[in-house]
Amino acid sequence: MIIVPVIPNRLYAGGKLDQQGWRFIALNVNTVVNLRTVQDHPPFDFTGRLLLWTPILDPVPPSLQWVISVTRLMNGLLDTGNVIYVHDTAGINRLGFILTALFMQRFGYGRDTALTLLRQMKPDLNPNPPYMALLASFEAYLNTSQLAQGHRYGTC
Repeated sequence: MIIVPVIPNRLYAGGKLDQQGWRFIALNVNTVVNLRTVQDHPPFDFTGRLLLWTPILDPVPPSLQWVISVTRLMNGLLDTGNVIYVHDTAGINRLGFILTALFMQRFGYGRDTALTLLRQMKPDLNPNPPYMALLASFEAYLNTSQLAQGHRYGTC
């Protein structure tokens, strides 16, 4: 299993965790965000850490409000010093979707720019067409809300 650093020492991404992956989590991560429809069961005491289960029922995309809420949550966790591992099953479709949304909100990138940058780190990211359409709606939402506020979310 491959764990990719998306924001070095802050945000990691990949697929379903195996034994080696859980060892990495135990040593480096204090928050796991699981997009799978199956809950995670860490093989060690997770006390003092966050295990967030926010399933996406592939192939149906979640709502725009879900995207707004989850990306705000992840950004808040990053802002408070949490080190996050986010994953789906294969680390391709749903993962590509949420990472793109996170980069759009956090750094102010457009959908295509965010996905292009993320693919430089993890080339197999490939949100399906309904997720890409939702990301376009999210981009429109961000453009409208950020213009009203006069700024983007923030930086690392």
